[in-house]
Amino acid sequence: MRRLGAPAGAAAALVAITATPAAAHGLGGRLDLPVPVWLFVFGAAAAVVISFVALGALWREPRLENGAPGRPLPRLLQRILTGPVPDAIVRAVSLAVFVLVLAAAVAGRDEPSRNLAPVFVYVWFWVGLAFAHALFGNWWATLSPWDTLARFLGIGERPRRAYSKAWGVWPAAILLFGFLWLELVAPTGSSPRTLAWAIGGYTAITLTGMAVFGREAWNRGGEAFAVYFDLLSRMAFLARRGDRRVVIRPPLSGLPGVEPRPGLVAFVMVIIGSTTFDGFSGTSTWLSWTRSLSGTGLAVAGTAGLLAAILAVSIAYVLAMGAASAVARTPWHPLAVRFVHSLVPIAFAYVAAHYFSYLVLEGQGGIALVSDPFGFGWDLFGTAARAINFTLLSAAAVWYVQVFAIVAGHVAGVILAHDRSVAAFRASLAVRTQYALLAVMVMFTMTGLLILSGG
Repeated sequence: MRRLGAPAGAAAALVAITATPAAAHGLGGRLDLPVPVWLFVFGAAAAVVISFVALGALWREPRLENGAPGRPLPRLLQRILTGPVPDAIVRAVSLAVFVLVLAAAVAGRDEPSRNLAPVFVYVWFWVGLAFAHALFGNWWATLSPWDTLARFLGIGERPRRAYSKAWGVWPAAILLFGFLWLELVAPTGSSPRTLAWAIGGYTAITLTGMAVFGREAWNRGGEAFAVYFDLLSRMAFLARRGDRRVVIRPPLSGLPGVEPRPGLVAFVMVIIGSTTFDGFSGTSTWLSWTRSLSGTGLAVAGTAGLLAAILAVSIAYVLAMGAASAVARTPWHPLAVRFVHSLVPIAFAYVAAHYFSYLVLEGQGGIALVSDPFGFGWDLFGTAARAINFTLLSAAAVWYVQVFAIVAGHVAGVILAHDRSVAAFRASLAVRTQYALLAVMVMFTMTGLLILSGG
């Protein structure tokens, strides 16, 4: 997310420990905190360990595995949230915004700070909707301009081919990696013209996938943002049941219901690894490594770094699952797929920790650009002169939010892993199978905070 302005593994942890203050999404400068940063780091790790011990002693039966049915909202709210008229209005507005952003990217000024497209895509869409789905449930089926466009054009009603079960969410994982590479690595990723090509290309791929395999099948396995927002929404206290009724449910209770599918582990690793790389790429260590590079060389280094971060978190998780499989005497791969849902809160925790301040501060820039989306000097709504208020957040406040997000995400992950363990294994094995995964989560916690603090 460095254009408009996390844990990795053992190697990344060592690098983070020796790094000097980070620039991208880190705190930068000196923090006036009541205790040293290292105490926060070890305190956060201790909180994760203590939660594990408490769960082992007090949580003897699965409580989340069967999923809570949820309590339906009152009838009036059901009509407002799921009625055909509100649905049509939201779809029309979403499609109109999509057309506006694409038009700004194509015809507006090719300057990120003077064009609505970059701040909309990288801040409001990518970060803002992540928070919205994690808190309020999955509304992407209605918000998606691609789904609305396919419905309007009659695409995907009669699939030409069956979507292969062996593909799972691999197409979505590959497309998500492509989006993150554009945002984090591509030299011109913030250029409105580059975004125009990317939006056009993604639209063509999505509509083609829907036309060939059916709209629903492609949304479940091929549409990267549909898969991403669906995973995050399973943490939310709101959910939409199969009968389309909106219910209130306990937070996290939707995650055990994640369907094990090929590519799901890779998809989650892409999220965590990319956030890790984004943080690490702002450290002085990375900047010193790449100081002499530019253009293609810098892009190659960035691509290698992004892949390395994803590989590092993948190796850490595979090793943890390998250790668990040795204890349980069962193959590691099925375990890795069955427990990957426990990493979703961690993935969101890194998104929240890295990008909360980015959303609050950089997101304000979009308010001015709403009045002048093309950068032509307009002031349609009287907000074009509005400046970003950087006093909304202090460095200390950002740090406390980051610590809370990291700790809460990992504690949630420990809860989900423990709940599945007591459901899957006999009592004598349930806790022992989690030791290696706990170690990885503790390492993730410490590494994530060290990267964010620049320590």
